[in-house]
Amino acid sequence: MATIKRDHHDIYPFISPKGRLAGAAKGKSLLVTGGGKGVGKAIAEQFALAGAVRITITGREKKALDTTKAEVEAQSPGVSVTTVEADVTSEDDVSAVFAALPAGQAPDILINNAGINADFSIADSDPATWWRDWEVNVKGTYLVTRAYLRLLDGKPGTIINVSTSISNTVLPNMSSYATSKHAVNRFTESVQLEYGAQGVRCMAFHPGGIASTGMGQRAPLQFRGSLLDTPELAAGTALYLSTPEASYLNGRLVFADWNMEEVEKLKDSIVKDNLLVSRINWGPSISTEIVGLPSKS
Repeated sequence: MATIKRDHHDIYPFISPKGRLAGAAKGKSLLVTGGGKGVGKAIAEQFALAGAVRITITGREKKALDTTKAEVEAQSPGVSVTTVEADVTSEDDVSAVFAALPAGQAPDILINNAGINADFSIADSDPATWWRDWEVNVKGTYLVTRAYLRLLDGKPGTIINVSTSISNTVLPNMSSYATSKHAVNRFTESVQLEYGAQGVRCMAFHPGGIASTGMGQRAPLQFRGSLLDTPELAAGTALYLSTPEASYLNGRLVFADWNMEEVEKLKDSIVKDNLLVSRINWGPSISTEIVGLPSKS
């Protein structure tokens, strides 16, 4: 059994636009939700460094969006950044995002980064706040992906969904966040199943434990000391996932703090054994089958 060490906490040459992935996004366009700060901002910065020419970022805070636009365009003079104030849970706002794109031109890459997390026990939770995690993380991802797939209209594209390591475990006080991100993982698999034949790639990734983001600042106190990763690590991972060489990860979940060079060495096993997907672990001693169905005449 291979062990993938979670030993990267910052961007490194294998996934860096200043290293091996120089020019990896040359001439590309992308749409990043939640792009005004944190991981979304870092994604815009790293893709611009990799040669992207058109980046659309969305978010709910105009000041943050404008700041990111100015900084990215100053850092990479060859890129044009468009900002759109939008709540991804609103169908009208999502329509406005796609209306702001050049007519009929779907971005090469969509990154569903907008997300939120609540922290309370089930009994102590506020229902509206608990459900808001599902609204943003699941409905928002669905609405933006739906609009993107419609604009692709049968053409290839790339979708990268930001998930979390918590999506495949159970922790106290994280029921809304963990379950909503688990749903994102399954949604990722559904997109791959339904649209893979037309050349759409869809992957999910855990961005790492990042103290400086809003989610990091809202993390349970017992976890904050382990939040050692940078937004640039997540951004470099997204850049790697956007490349054709990462196609073996279509429909799968990876962690940004993994060494992607080591993961790539396992690609044959990952594909052959259908690894890094969400499944019930029946174990070797349990199987199930449907019985009692009417026979075909």
